Amino acid sequence: MGSELTDHQIEILSYAMQHGGVLAAPFGHLGEDSKVLNMEKHVAGLEAAGLVRVKRDEEGGMERIEVTSKGYAALGVR
Repeated sequence: MGSELTDHQIEILSYAMQHGGVLAAPFGHLGEDSKVLNMEKHVAGLEAAGLVRVKRDEEGGMERIEVTSKGYAALGVR
């Protein structure tokens, strides 16, 4: 991931922060009704950069996204 966050990545981090830093069942079901296009790709980039931690179910689907301290710092929040 480059030094710049995409609009969708910022949206995911911001939405998580509005919910105490944790999203459970993030943005509804993934797929057609997901609020963020290509959410899995965006979250994977955030996770690889250490900006979020992702808890996955037994099939590997996202259950919970938690913003890390590095994620807060990326948005200028301390």
